Amino acid sequence: MNLVIGGNGGLGHSITQELLARGRLVKATYHRSSQALRRLKGPLLTLAAVDVMNEKVLAEALNGVTTVYFCLNVPYQDWYSVMPGALERVTRLLKIGQTLVFPGNIYGYGKLQYLPADERHPKEARTRKGKLRNQLEELLKTEAALRGFRYVIPRYPDYYGPNVTNRLFGPIFSGALQAKTIKWPVKLDVPHDLVYIRDAARAAVLLAESGEQGEWHISGSGAIEGRQFLMNIQRAAGSKGKCCALPAWAVGLAGMFNKEANEFHELLYEFEYPLLLNDHKFMMRFPEYNPTSYKKGIKETIDWFREELG
Repeated sequence: MNLVIGGNGGLGHSITQELLARGRLVKATYHRSSQALRRLKGPLLTLAAVDVMNEKVLAEALNGVTTVYFCLNVPYQDWYSVMPGALERVTRLLKIGQTLVFPGNIYGYGKLQYLPADERHPKEARTRKGKLRNQLEELLKTEAALRGFRYVIPRYPDYYGPNVTNRLFGPIFSGALQAKTIKWPVKLDVPHDLVYIRDAARAAVLLAESGEQGEWHISGSGAIEGRQFLMNIQRAAGSKGKCCALPAWAVGLAGMFNKEANEFHELLYEFEYPLLLNDHKFMMRFPEYNPTSYKKGIKETIDWFREELG
């Protein structure tokens, strides 16, 4: 049995889909809304309302589970109050023979010191969220050593795709379908790794089922400049809208009135400088993994947003 915590979020939903496609038993949890998950049907899937703050409920959800995918999806401003406690509760309940997949990002690195960055890159974050991610991963490693469970950290750049409706990619894809000017943070001409959400899910499942452990970089189908990414989206949407850079001061101004925008502001350095990951370790271990092209990934994402917008 596989447990996907946060199965209604972008990555959790895609991991649930991937597991079902492989014929695996899946229990997918949600907190407030199960709308996205209810589109997935079949005898292999169980939906469960789980409050990660309730250890008794978590213990019940973990009963009989071999692999846990920790895809808890909360707004940036809630990371500090929710994530440490949630991860601590989950890891405290895990035992020998169980595996925890803890999807990661690159916030803990801070500004990349060399390119492409591999798994040995120093974790010298200066932002609050970067420091928190490093603390969470250290907590995970400590608990794994103490309790004997296996852990895997697939580390991703930003991901896009169906059901990815965050503050960056939601307005980009929906805006393109509405022929609006769509925006990319800070600079349009900086190369940036992006990973398609369904590829991210497939990589996580490959790692979980391989018996491997530790940290693994997962990039996409190659770095792309923001301008080209946006133009590809406009083209797929059949839109005549324009694209432009969203200056840092505009994000800062929005942050005065919106908590999530305020939290996003400290991550803008990722769009000011090149962001490239070295995924050689993963590709050598899983040569069958073939990332989705931007053309195909963008088309599938546009199709999903078009259906959502009606």
